[in-house]
Amino acid sequence: MTRRHPPRLALALLERLVSDSDPLAGDLIEEFARRRSRLWFWWQVLAAIASAWLEEPYEIRPLRLVDLQPADAVERSRRLNDRMRAVNLSASPLPGIGGIGLVILAFLVTIVAPAAWWALLASALAGVLVAVALVRKHAAPPTAVTIRSDALGTR
Repeated sequence: MTRRHPPRLALALLERLVSDSDPLAGDLIEEFARRRSRLWFWWQVLAAIASAWLEEPYEIRPLRLVDLQPADAVERSRRLNDRMRAVNLSASPLPGIGGIGLVILAFLVTIVAPAAWWALLASALAGVLVAVALVRKHAAPPTAVTIRSDALGTR
């Protein structure tokens, strides 16, 4: 009876891309020995890689060039990831929509409800008028400046 061997490339990818993959590799090899197919083996390896990528936190050392990492490296990575906040540079109030998304949204509004542009224009003009009124209301009145003759050095 010939012994079947699991795909070596799949095992190498599993070892390289999934941390602590030895127990999983052992289980997969056992199941493969019980007459599972190569397709099943590859499917399991790819699923393990995908789930590892989805669950893997942000790391300082993404290449893993050293096996052992300092004790506080994971905590430093977590703190670094917490400090990096997303900044909305698109000036869109909707998160995740910017650039081409705004163009598509404008196109859809034009197709579905072109009269909505008039409402947008009216609200923009009303906003400008309210801003001008608030600036005028809170602007300080001009004060008269009196210059004393002794401050000029003349008597």
